[in-house]
Amino acid sequence: MNELELRDIHLPDASLWWPPAPGWWVALALLLVLAVMIPWLIRRLRHKPVNRLCLQELNTIRRRFAAGQPENDVVRDTSALLRRTLIAYRGRDGFAASTGDAWVNQLQALAASESFSRAQLELLGHRRYQRDSDSDIDKLLQACERWIRALPRGEAHVSD
Repeated sequence: MNELELRDIHLPDASLWWPPAPGWWVALALLLVLAVMIPWLIRRLRHKPVNRLCLQELNTIRRRFAAGQPENDVVRDTSALLRRTLIAYRGRDGFAASTGDAWVNQLQALAASESFSRAQLELLGHRRYQRDSDSDIDKLLQACERWIRALPRGEAHVSD
């Protein structure tokens, strides 16, 4: 028989668990990003900003007016929308039951800009239940849109 000189089995050096391979660093970074993003995403999907919902409702009021809804109904619906928006931003205390000049002043105080003309504020505050109003409803709806867009962002949210 032929005798070959064989070497003994050579085991590799013991590998340590530190430092981890680059793939583990990438996996750790992804886990950290997911841990931060998932709660933010859940909050974002659950709570819708009031501004966006109000603009959608205002567009619905516009479409109904274009379809022939009476002016006093449009003024009433617009006033109710603005009141709900005000309550969403400031809460019910002192705002839900206010009428007339107090309510008009609260509308002006919430948004930083002067969105409404004096005649439009008078219409929203005092003349919204009158049968005939000689006001321009399109301009009122535009002023409402300006007011909603001027509201501070991120302060009010509505849960589904």
